[in-house]
Amino acid sequence: MKQKLLSELVVYARTFEPYADNALKTADVGGGMGPFRDAAHRIEAILRAHHVPHLETNIFKLRRHEKDFLLRGDEAYVTMLVEMARTIRSQIAASPLSETDKALLAGLLLDYQQGFLLLVAQRASIMTLTRKVDAAARQIAPLITANVDQANQMMAARVEAIAESSRASVHLGLIAMYGALAFALIFVITLTTRIVRKVRQMAGLLDDLAYGAPTARVLAVPGGRDEINAMAESLNALLEHRANFLDCWKTSMNEMIAQRELEHAHSAAARDEMITELRAATIAKVQQLNAIRGRLLHHAEHIVEIHQRLRSAPGDVTTDDVQSLEHAAQGMVTLLEILTVDHGTHPESAPGAADQIVSA
Repeated sequence: MKQKLLSELVVYARTFEPYADNALKTADVGGGMGPFRDAAHRIEAILRAHHVPHLETNIFKLRRHEKDFLLRGDEAYVTMLVEMARTIRSQIAASPLSETDKALLAGLLLDYQQGFLLLVAQRASIMTLTRKVDAAARQIAPLITANVDQANQMMAARVEAIAESSRASVHLGLIAMYGALAFALIFVITLTTRIVRKVRQMAGLLDDLAYGAPTARVLAVPGGRDEINAMAESLNALLEHRANFLDCWKTSMNEMIAQRELEHAHSAAARDEMITELRAATIAKVQQLNAIRGRLLHHAEHIVEIHQRLRSAPGDVTTDDVQSLEHAAQGMVTLLEILTVDHGTHPESAPGAADQIVSA
């Protein structure tokens, strides 16, 4: 069409110039007839064959209904858009366009309408899922609060029991120290220094355990036979279990908060930021689970070692072996309880969050 228009314009210009010169010289317009007029008629015919009246205006109205729906969410704009698409389709069918151009425009209009209706359906699905997630969050929040309160009560009870046991052990240790002073003064002084140092360290850790979050540990010899060493091992085990529980709880809370913020993100930048935070929380959870797995393996290996030693020497069961087995079993039970409590704090939408992280 462009080539035809350019060709006719060349004919028009080439034939109109001689006609204009003759009309100016002789004052005879000759009825305005000539090849230029025929070229003008052909140009008009080409333009009419490719023009659909009011089509551009109706397309603007179609886009306006689309934007009104996106801004306001009113279903009435969907009906208005479908009606406008039907009007445009009728305009195209009644236009003087070629059948090829009509088919192309009708196909584009159909793709646009189907894509818009798909967007409407997806928006309705997202709103339904959002309401379900909000309802699930409202049900989970009281459970999390109850678990936290129960955990605090259990921790307070354990701290009190350890404190009582530590005070009794310290008192017995002091009595034994004074009784042994008459037999070996130098030996008792050395032993007292070691005992007091550990007792003070344990007392400080117990104080931190009651009012803070201790990070230090009491030096203990694995397999030691004295009560202070046993107290140190028990206190270290308590601190480890408390730290594991608090870390798992904090990570679960961070993961839940990041998941909720991701569901309510209204922009791509905010969504990317929430996905990054959720990925970090998930990685931290995996690292904690790997650490707990390592401790469980350590306890299991210790149990297997004692079992093999007892098989090699049947009947030679000592109190230390029994105590070691008991401590290993209790440690495994505590770690499994931590995993059970941690699993209970996850929101029901955690699988969806994992899928979003994998997709990101």
